[in-house]
Amino acid sequence: MKDIFARTVCRMLILCLAVFPSAGYAGMIDTNQVIVGAQARATLRDLVRRSDARSELERIGISPGAALARVDAMTDREVARVAGRIDSLPAGGASVWALVIGLLIIELIIYFWVN
Repeated sequence: MKDIFARTVCRMLILCLAVFPSAGYAGMIDTNQVIVGAQARATLRDLVRRSDARSELERIGISPGAALARVDAMTDREVARVAGRIDSLPAGGASVWALVIGLLIIELIIYFWVN
């Protein structure tokens, strides 16, 4: 009985190794990749430590310590994606609509000033 069980387990292991090959890759990484990842992570940490961000996080129920722990738990790819989004946001939260409304107000002021 023990011999039949051992053969069955061995056959299943061989089958699993043949059907589900494990692919691993070990290679050199560029120093710039490490530096960029560390800088992006530092950018996110600095953002969480800012007083306005901290107050906003607390307003929605997230403690700053928990937010820092989440940043530390993120993968390098996630950190780069979030940091890229932060860098692409307009400063001060201005949008296209705010620009259009501002130009419209300026035009109205000039129109009524001249007439």
